[in-house]
Amino acid sequence: MNLYWGDMHAQFKPQWLGHDQWEQVLRRAFESAREYLDFLPIVYYPAYFYNTPEGLHVESVGMKPEFEAEWQLIKRLAKEYHAAERFVTCAGYEWTGDRERWGDCNVFFLQDDPPLDLSMHIDDLYAHLRELDAIAVTHHPGYRVGDRGKDWDHLDEEVSPLVEVFSVHGSSEGCNTPRPMVQNAQMGPRVTGGTVQDGLARGLRLGIIASGDNGGGFAGKWGIGLLGVWAEELSREGLWEAFRARRTYGITGDRIKLRFGLNEGFMGDVLQTAGPVKLWAEVEGTQALDRIEVIKNNRVVFTHCHNGSWDVPTSGTVRAKLPIEVGWGPTTRHGFPGGEHVWEGRLKLSAGQILAAEGCFTTHGQKLEQVSPSEYSFHLVTILRGGGAVTDTSQQTVVFEVEAPVDAPITLTVDGRQQTFTLAEALRRSELIVFEEEARDLVRSHFGIDPDTVENPDAFYHNAYKVKRHAAIPQAGYTVRAEWQEESPGPGLEACPGRSFYYLRVSQLNGQLAWSSPIWIDQPDKQ
Repeated sequence: MNLYWGDMHAQFKPQWLGHDQWEQVLRRAFESAREYLDFLPIVYYPAYFYNTPEGLHVESVGMKPEFEAEWQLIKRLAKEYHAAERFVTCAGYEWTGDRERWGDCNVFFLQDDPPLDLSMHIDDLYAHLRELDAIAVTHHPGYRVGDRGKDWDHLDEEVSPLVEVFSVHGSSEGCNTPRPMVQNAQMGPRVTGGTVQDGLARGLRLGIIASGDNGGGFAGKWGIGLLGVWAEELSREGLWEAFRARRTYGITGDRIKLRFGLNEGFMGDVLQTAGPVKLWAEVEGTQALDRIEVIKNNRVVFTHCHNGSWDVPTSGTVRAKLPIEVGWGPTTRHGFPGGEHVWEGRLKLSAGQILAAEGCFTTHGQKLEQVSPSEYSFHLVTILRGGGAVTDTSQQTVVFEVEAPVDAPITLTVDGRQQTFTLAEALRRSELIVFEEEARDLVRSHFGIDPDTVENPDAFYHNAYKVKRHAAIPQAGYTVRAEWQEESPGPGLEACPGRSFYYLRVSQLNGQLAWSSPIWIDQPDKQ
């Protein structure tokens, strides 16, 4: 199996993006996404917002005449940008039937010219999609049932094999789990009834994914959800087979590599046994791993605490991950102009090699290029905002995986400023590159005043462009293989005796998470 990355809820609303520029926005999304994603099932949003004569802001429901032409454009571009084995696309849309009652879902098709079905009842939608070999991914199920949460009494597991555990809304895993749903104040918090754990507790077979829902025209935006798929090939058919087999998992942002097995099974499988249960996990984080939790029937039964379990190497050749983060700079709050800032940089090893580079990107314009086995260049774009808070477009990060002697010099160059350090030094501490003199020059040129006459020198440091070189993490800190064992799976679920499920929740020290799809055990003598 190969691991492929995609975003199954890169949402595009013509009304919000501008009807006149909509095709241009869609093309830019496809062209950017194929640089850093393996597949992009584009999601059209067939709804619009309007004000009643009395001034109430309302969202449309169901089919409207203008939607068909917009759907034709989605299908045409999905077909145009599709390239099997390189960048897989397909047409999709967010269902806008009676979502209030039945819960949200996103619909995707294998074929190039599918119909736009906005049936009001979810059961009617499922019946139509079954005939078309389409799938419907359950979206943010954790809201209150009857108010955009998922009603698990109405689920077709064949049509809807996947559920979204995390998106920009937060996590729908359960009510006492990490990452609450606090992003959308109008829709309220998550509540018991429609969460992923509620569905699993019923014995439903739900594969786990995460996906964004609000990239602002940028597909695969870091920090709001992405999914990994273990598939035999990068094609629509290969992905569809993996979706139906539930060989999927969700991440919040960092591309944590996750493999999870039980006896002879892999994530998504259903096994028949009453005997011993042997579980294993292989994890490679983007940054330092904190813990791995094994969750059985919605309870944590095993925990591997990884934080602090590794030593920092001081000699020899070392493999490590080194994050470089840019984005701090002057704000309009202090009277400076806003807008974009471009960062040109290079990382060069004097010995050893750069094995990989992972971008944690949230907006367009980011580029990475491997110049040689020991050198990378990067072109990063950040957007400077007005307030004091860091925004998700203010910072962009590249995580380099290097293998080098600990005492060999490494040179980081950003916007003409050069910093040289050894891997041993990087493993011990983080550092800042601060462009304070440039900030003084900006004060002089923008305001026309002598920086020496400014009473408080904070104005220069606070408004200086900054680069953070994070502390490097040795391989032992971001990789784990763990095993656990139970003598038997036990009685099973209350709602489904003899059936049990196990899944993983992985946490990094920087707060990034991953959730595996479950593995189910059915005990033949108890079914």
